[in-house]
Amino acid sequence: MNFWEKLKYNWNVNSSAIKKLIYINIAFFIVAVLCKLIFHLYGYSATENSYFTNPILEKLVLYSAPGSLLTRPWSLVSYMFMHSGFMHILFNMLILFFIGRIAEDFYSPNDIYKQYIFGGIAGAILFILAYNIFPIFTRMHSPVPMIGASAAVIAIVVATAAWVPNYEVFLWGVVRLKLKWLALIMVGLDIIMFTNGNEGGRISHIGGAAFGFLYAQKRSWFDFSFQLPSANIFKRKTVIDERKIFRGVPKQHQSLGKINKPNQDEVDAILDKISQSGYSSLSKEEKEILFRASDKDLS
Repeated sequence: MNFWEKLKYNWNVNSSAIKKLIYINIAFFIVAVLCKLIFHLYGYSATENSYFTNPILEKLVLYSAPGSLLTRPWSLVSYMFMHSGFMHILFNMLILFFIGRIAEDFYSPNDIYKQYIFGGIAGAILFILAYNIFPIFTRMHSPVPMIGASAAVIAIVVATAAWVPNYEVFLWGVVRLKLKWLALIMVGLDIIMFTNGNEGGRISHIGGAAFGFLYAQKRSWFDFSFQLPSANIFKRKTVIDERKIFRGVPKQHQSLGKINKPNQDEVDAILDKISQSGYSSLSKEEKEILFRASDKDLS
């Protein structure tokens, strides 16, 4: 199995929702670092603020001007995967990892993806509204940019704390603290330190926290499917030799397999398993899926 096949296998089979979100954030960070390096060689700034001057990266940044969403609507999502520096992404990913492990015990991957994405969007919307309503912000002469996963991460923290408020965690292996108090401390610090700078970021944190709390209280409101793309969307067309698949299989089973055909993701996952462990490692159910897939045009 080559590197790309291993990557797809780990993404599709061996990664939890939290790990996938961390991988995406790290991938964005690496690409951003390389992008800044390349443009620095052509004379662009290499400081942390170069996110906002880089011709490519600045298009992924969220701006306080509502009109910017007309030309870059994707920034409502892309901003939450961008970070200004190593310490910025490290802090966010550490919180996401440790609290996310708890969240996965009580929420499905579908829930966690929705909390992260829509919590980040809620933070973005509150950020834009605040900068266009309150006089202290409306007096600013230019749109204010924002990046970071904090609003999305705190949405997961608060949603988990609201669902299991008395669940205890050990901070630094020393302090025993219930999740509800940890969430309240995180939100409270944003409120207390609001006038000390980074007002836009703190506003977005409050928006993410509000969404997380709402999600835990009204989970049924968000009862729809939301999944990250499978790595198999990049897979080349796969051709299955029907003669090999049906070798030794009774005719009645063959005809039944051609009626109930599985979807592409099921087949790709089984093919990945074959490439790693061989055909003999398949279970009876997995072999039957391949039988049913043999008459299907796979893409």
